[in-house]
Amino acid sequence: MNFVFNPFTVLSFAAIAAILVVAFYNARKRENRLQTNGVRARGVVVRNKIKWGRTTVVRPIIRFETREGQTIEALYEHGVALAVPRYPEGSAVTVLYDPANPRDFSIIAADRQYI
Repeated sequence: MNFVFNPFTVLSFAAIAAILVVAFYNARKRENRLQTNGVRARGVVVRNKIKWGRTTVVRPIIRFETREGQTIEALYEHGVALAVPRYPEGSAVTVLYDPANPRDFSIIAADRQYI
């Protein structure tokens, strides 16, 4: 059995690899920015949002208060999405948020996790 390189297949794999590298770079850049400039706050998982489709994804909705007293309730859209809730409803979490845009936050610790 002879294996012949198809230029379209090679270009497709190269494009996918490039997209993954750019996505990883952007995620790392965001995390570094939050680590450098972010503010810590205690929050709580209000509920988990389930997105049905070809793959089911569950993401937590977090509520926390900024140091200015503003209450933020937002969907956590970063990190790995799973088909089961990672953080149980009502669990306490520690977030690191961007003071210029508090809706841009990352969960850095949780009291309880299912997974």
